[in-house]
Amino acid sequence: MNARPQNAEAPAHERFPLKPGKTYGLMCVVPTRTENTGSAAEKQVQSWPAALSRELLLFLVTVVALGLVSYFFNAPLEEPASALHPPNPAKAPWYFLGLQEMVSYSAFWGGIGIPGILVGLAMAAPYLERKRGGEGVWFHHSRSGANWTFLTLMTTLGILTLIGTLFRGENWALIVPW
Repeated sequence: MNARPQNAEAPAHERFPLKPGKTYGLMCVVPTRTENTGSAAEKQVQSWPAALSRELLLFLVTVVALGLVSYFFNAPLEEPASALHPPNPAKAPWYFLGLQEMVSYSAFWGGIGIPGILVGLAMAAPYLERKRGGEGVWFHHSRSGANWTFLTLMTTLGILTLIGTLFRGENWALIVPW
């Protein structure tokens, strides 16, 4: 006979009977705890089709939105570059203006010291933050120190970028844009 101990699970073909005429892939629902997260399968999002279809939809919405913005608004391009008449001030692209602003205060600290410290902290971050809990939750209270550090750095970089974009005039002098 087919004797099975009381605590053993039924085989997969008994738990999930196949429907005639249905083509099955390698994806399935497994009603058990996963080894990686330790949470029940009911509290997880299946990667197929739930997560992938949401990501695909978000990607398509983003592409359509960027396409509409590029169609209705022209890019603010300047005249072609000329080595004989460089612009004053010569500004870096917007994503480097925060760095250019730091260099304007101190060449060593703005160009090497502070960026080097930030890169070192970014490389050490996985070793510094070892608390468990709050996985998958943005700005979880168990990581408040790391969250405030990140927000402070991003706010400072954003302010420096705005200063470099809007408040710098000829010879990199501070100006009022209005």
